[in-house]
Amino acid sequence: MNGFAFQWPGYLWLLFLGLPLAWLLVYARKRRAELILALGGGLQSHRRSRDYLRLTAFVFLVLALARPGCSPRNEAVSKAGRDVVFVLDISQSMLAQDVMPSRLKVSKQAVRDALSIFSNERVGLVVYAGSASIMCPLTYDYDFVRYMLDQVHTRSADFGGTTVQAAVEKVVDHVLMDDRRGFQDLVILTDGGDHGSRMERVAELLNEYQVDLLLIGIGNPDEGAPIPVPNEDGTTTLLSTEEGVVYTRLDDASLRELAALKSDTVYVPVGRRPFDLGQIYAEYVASRDVAVSTTEDGIIVYREAAVFFLMMALLLLLLSEWSSIRGFAAGTAVFIGSLLLFPVQSEALAGNLENQYAKAVSLYEQGAYVEAELAFAEVARSTSGRSIRRDELAVIEFNRGLCLFQLSSATGDASPANGLSYARRAQVAFLAAKRYQPELTRAGIRLQSISARIIALQQIIEDSAKEQDALEEELSRLVERLESLLEKQTSLRIKVNESDVERPRRRPRQNTPPPPPIEPPPNAEVSAQAFSKAQTELKLEAISILEEMQELDQKMVASIDGLTSSESLLAEPLESMVQVPPEQAIAVELLSSWNTWPTARAEQQSVEKILKAILDMLRSPSSSDYEGEEYDDMEYEDFEYAEDSEGSLNSSIGMRGDFAAGSEMQELPLPNYSAEEILAEEQGNQQFRQQQRARANASQVEKDY
Repeated sequence: MNGFAFQWPGYLWLLFLGLPLAWLLVYARKRRAELILALGGGLQSHRRSRDYLRLTAFVFLVLALARPGCSPRNEAVSKAGRDVVFVLDISQSMLAQDVMPSRLKVSKQAVRDALSIFSNERVGLVVYAGSASIMCPLTYDYDFVRYMLDQVHTRSADFGGTTVQAAVEKVVDHVLMDDRRGFQDLVILTDGGDHGSRMERVAELLNEYQVDLLLIGIGNPDEGAPIPVPNEDGTTTLLSTEEGVVYTRLDDASLRELAALKSDTVYVPVGRRPFDLGQIYAEYVASRDVAVSTTEDGIIVYREAAVFFLMMALLLLLLSEWSSIRGFAAGTAVFIGSLLLFPVQSEALAGNLENQYAKAVSLYEQGAYVEAELAFAEVARSTSGRSIRRDELAVIEFNRGLCLFQLSSATGDASPANGLSYARRAQVAFLAAKRYQPELTRAGIRLQSISARIIALQQIIEDSAKEQDALEEELSRLVERLESLLEKQTSLRIKVNESDVERPRRRPRQNTPPPPPIEPPPNAEVSAQAFSKAQTELKLEAISILEEMQELDQKMVASIDGLTSSESLLAEPLESMVQVPPEQAIAVELLSSWNTWPTARAEQQSVEKILKAILDMLRSPSSSDYEGEEYDDMEYEDFEYAEDSEGSLNSSIGMRGDFAAGSEMQELPLPNYSAEEILAEEQGNQQFRQQQRARANASQVEKDY
């Protein structure tokens, strides 16, 4: 540890301003001498030492601004929080899209939401499928947890399946610490469907190590969803077995069974609903104790040495004004005033915190709630590592909650989802305020009101989702009716063509005898009437579809604020559908006479073309947004695997070249790789080895999903 250091070294670049300042002083002295000479002389300019004193004083002022410190010491830091280990199910069933964009992506985003509200919790990350892997040990570095979370995919575990017992054993053996028992939480995000775990053993381990359990069930519990598996070319195929396509749903029964075996376990079946894991966890630990950990290697505190540099700078400036009595008196006043004001350093820091708080309050009173919330959050961050009372922290969090409550009220009507997000964050802030100061009654009152608002917004979102589902169902029925109309229209045209006789397609040449008259097919008049009647029924069906489309368009426009009819999904299909009944009416008239059947068929083809265009506009192309996983297509039988518990690779992979050939070896060049490049390369190699082990062990798993 260095005995002397600058705590704000960024200000040292101001020393370079000493060069132009020295030039200005020399230039001013030269100009002053020229002026005295022009006036006839007899006067003396100030001594050069005056300029030297000023320059030296400037240097000391810059050094004081950089906050020099000496005599460093370690100051212990106390943190009150719990240990939280997030356990993600990464089996292939988590790729199902009954929760958009997929169960796995929703789980990863839920962990990110929880990290955003953490401050003093130590966080770990474990993933599991048929086996478990530690992605991140317990740490306060949330950015690193987020980075490792981005690397999670369905092949992060050695082989497939779903075994929650493997994850729990990995956590209690290698992640949790014995001295933190009673202050450790396990948060499992899964769709259930366990393959081979003994739930009694899982509950026994959790009870033995005094680990609390929060279960989050993700997926549709009522209806199965297919599992899209990404291919190398970017396409996806549905996971299937010999029995057909595999469908997966939330195994609610097995998760409830595990929750029943372990006391104090909370099971939250979120299903397909949007949820905030941070809010769920905050409510989960609201009544639980927190552990206070004190570390000697906390923060390094230096003894401030800026006083010496500032006093030297003021003394040098005072000496530079010695020749002037007025300047000497002013310099003396400045020097004495600085001695009176400078020692109040800790109070100045506290005053800075108060200024930040006052600025945040002012922003709140002005109605700038977004800026006020950010300002209160900055005040809360500024208190980290300082001695501050719990009631003061409660006030800061309470005011943050007020800002978020106002934002929820302002945005809830236009966007219930944004309003709900702000309301949940406000609830977390009020909970934190109540946690810091339990006797803060205003926080309790606000918690009741914000809880009621959350319930109301959730109901609005659910109603909106139901309305949207109803509109989608109506649109699906409309597409089915259009497909049926197109099929009937095509069938009628083909039937008309089959009932007609062959007609000449070219006009006879000039001066050639006219062709013999074409005889109509038998029962042409009866067929014409039948075709005309059938076309009339199709026209009525098209009119009915048009009316339904117009009604559905009005519903869609009414369901979305600010949406106009021209911007609606059905705007262009409606413009095309309006043309269908008139075209069909022309076909009705033409089909009533055998002579005009060819023209009638042309009109029918025109109707079919319009209907196809409408269907193309209404059918949404299937798109996929899965994890960007790349799988190597190499022959893995060429690799051998060791029969150890870790499934490590043997050194049987063939090497090209003979390093022993020749007695002279050329010197290898020094590597030119940065630490980031080496870490990225090692990460790629690790993923490659994981994929090899996964494919080698996949045949040993009965259900690899």
